Amino acid sequence: MLTPRERRALAALLARVLAGAGPPLLRALLFGSKARGDFDDASDVDVLLICDMDPADRRAAGAALARAADDVAGALGVFIEPWVVALADLEEGCRTPMLVDALADGVPLWPPGAPPIRLPFTPADALFCADCLLDWVREGGAEAAAALEQGRWADAARRARDDIARLATAALLLTGDTRHRNAGSLRRFRRRFVDTGVLPPAILPALLWAEAAYAAEPARAGERPAVTRRAAATAPAGCRLAAEAEALLVPWILERARAAARACAAAGRRQGAATWRAAAPPWALLRRTGGARAGS
Repeated sequence: MLTPRERRALAALLARVLAGAGPPLLRALLFGSKARGDFDDASDVDVLLICDMDPADRRAAGAALARAADDVAGALGVFIEPWVVALADLEEGCRTPMLVDALADGVPLWPPGAPPIRLPFTPADALFCADCLLDWVREGGAEAAAALEQGRWADAARRARDDIARLATAALLLTGDTRHRNAGSLRRFRRRFVDTGVLPPAILPALLWAEAAYAAEPARAGERPAVTRRAAATAPAGCRLAAEAEALLVPWILERARAAARACAAAGRRQGAATWRAAAPPWALLRRTGGARAGS
């Protein structure tokens, strides 16, 4: 799984986190290909850091940890990709599919002897994520149009491609399907909804253009795949297809989301408020068993 040098690098990074003045660390888990065992020579070391902090501080904490990881890479020659999340990100209705998948693969690193964390991706989480994705799509048309006007056709193609993929992802998440990324979302969407006749073939040109617009998957986690040259050269057509996909799919996705919301509300009423309040969330012990900072 991990080489001795990678273990030393992770230990060095965690020591810096625990000795620093940043938010208290609650859990550290190895995830990604090194945790699953399907890594290759180009794989980096992905580590999930759960901190007791305001979600608004997530970006600043992540930037600080990325700098620390760069220092460790310079000293030991091991590239570590840290991902910092707030404790609140684990709450139902706030979980992303990437976080749920990372926890499912996660191998505990700190504190010693800590158990794995396994959380489901619930309908409430799917509604939260689908809403965020649709918000991004609504902003995408103006951004792509501005990029075209300024001659930044690769940027316009990337935005159109990503928005088509976001629409596909939103629909898949509402079915509980989380194990997909980038071009994989488009292929799974096509098989699930177009090949089965749920959606008309009219959506196929947008899906196929977006799928072909993905270059090779990035080597580093968190990086967006590059856009192909052909997609950049056909950016005006891609932007038109993205607008058509938005017009066709957003009403359909919203109707599915409303149905899911009604099902969530009915399930909550059946469960009963008292039972809901009495049930401790799976991560409730994190603050009592983790949460270290300098001087603690």
